Amino acid sequence: MIRLQRKPSLWMNFLGRFLFGVIWAGVFAFGTLWVWRHRYGSPVYVFVILGIFDLISIGVLWDLIARFQRTINRREPLVEIDHEPAYGDSVKIRVTEQHPESLTELGVKLVGECYTRSEREFTQHREAVVVLTRCYQDELTRAKPSSEPVTLTMLIPKSPPADEIAWKVIVDTTLKQGGIIEHEFPIRVRTSS
Repeated sequence: MIRLQRKPSLWMNFLGRFLFGVIWAGVFAFGTLWVWRHRYGSPVYVFVILGIFDLISIGVLWDLIARFQRTINRREPLVEIDHEPAYGDSVKIRVTEQHPESLTELGVKLVGECYTRSEREFTQHREAVVVLTRCYQDELTRAKPSSEPVTLTMLIPKSPPADEIAWKVIVDTTLKQGGIIEHEFPIRVRTSS
């Protein structure tokens, strides 16, 4: 069995969420303190709106704590395939969740991503827009997590649905405290057997 490596790593994923959480909580904490210092003459709805956003900030920070705990303990699924596939092959895939006690659901998908290009004309100018989209998606399973490995058969399409497609196995885990973490495991698909 060939073990697939997660891309991006759990630490890069956590760092992005950490930066977002710090900026989000910092902006609304600063706004709340500023409004509180100028509270005389401020309308009541400003306090209500800032209170709602402060509660959301607390939720974002709580999510950061839970994700940091999962990241520090290296709680990511282990994904293995039996061989490097070619188009039209069927591949045995084994997914092992090492810490199923903190999850409520586990899903496995085969996804192909490609860049699409479109052109938009306005007045005398033309603008090209290139966007990364999912050209192919096949949900393989959705189940309750257990410490026993889940073994599946994954069918690769007979031909690529687009030029320059990047294939990956995505394992999405639903946390008990809420939130979904998508673990992306890139695979290389050969053009011939």
